[in-house]
Amino acid sequence: MAAKDAGDVAHADVREQLPQGEVRNMSAALISMTVLDLAFREFVDALETAHDEFGFKTAADRFAARLGYKWFAYLGFSEPALKVLSSYPASWARQYIEQQYEDIDPVVRLARSSQRLFQWDRRTLRLPSASQQRFFAEAAKFGIHSGATVPIRGGFGRFAAFTLAGNRDASLERRPTEVMDTLQLAGLYYHAHVYAKLQLGLTRLADAPLTQRERECLSWAARGKKTPETAKVLGITTRTVVFHLENARSKLGASTVTQAVAEAVHRGLILS
Repeated sequence: MAAKDAGDVAHADVREQLPQGEVRNMSAALISMTVLDLAFREFVDALETAHDEFGFKTAADRFAARLGYKWFAYLGFSEPALKVLSSYPASWARQYIEQQYEDIDPVVRLARSSQRLFQWDRRTLRLPSASQQRFFAEAAKFGIHSGATVPIRGGFGRFAAFTLAGNRDASLERRPTEVMDTLQLAGLYYHAHVYAKLQLGLTRLADAPLTQRERECLSWAARGKKTPETAKVLGITTRTVVFHLENARSKLGASTVTQAVAEAVHRGLILS
């Protein structure tokens, strides 16, 4: 389904749930936020059921279209080898891998030194070397001019980057904060599932052990801390706390965070 068609369907779903008078008064911004929320929920559901590269590519491709981007790309720099998933034109994706462009890609270099999502185009990226300038010129031949990238860090030097990209029409100024916040969270979810299922070979995310941060978030939840309070204690964002709690919930096979806390206590993963 094309991005426009998907958006139309989501808008229709929203309108059908409201009285006609309220539909006329509903602001475009509210409808947009509802569509964004539906897109993210669909994305997360797709990741839960994805088990191979095709499933992960389909989920990310649909999500990119819903957010108004043309392509997605995921690079996972973890053992045993670089993991690449993308919807870029096949010839460009092949050229990228064969030429080992990840070593000179200015977006990847910026992602390695960044802590948060950033938007980019040729104007905002620093291209100090001739090789980087040639790289970006080659990408432009395939219509790749701008995008947004989520840097993702793991333990022991593991690193990944999740990118949504577009052409010249994908203006940086037209991406509201809500979209960027959703993309930040989506990138973290995507990496967690890809790493667990495709790189570690687990059949489900639920088979992955809890990380230290997930245990910490569950432990504070067990002590009655709300998400903003946990974020303040751990020195991370509320959005990141939500991410860790949802991952823990999925791994423990729980329907809610409260159930996840109870299950973690039962298994002796955290103290009550």
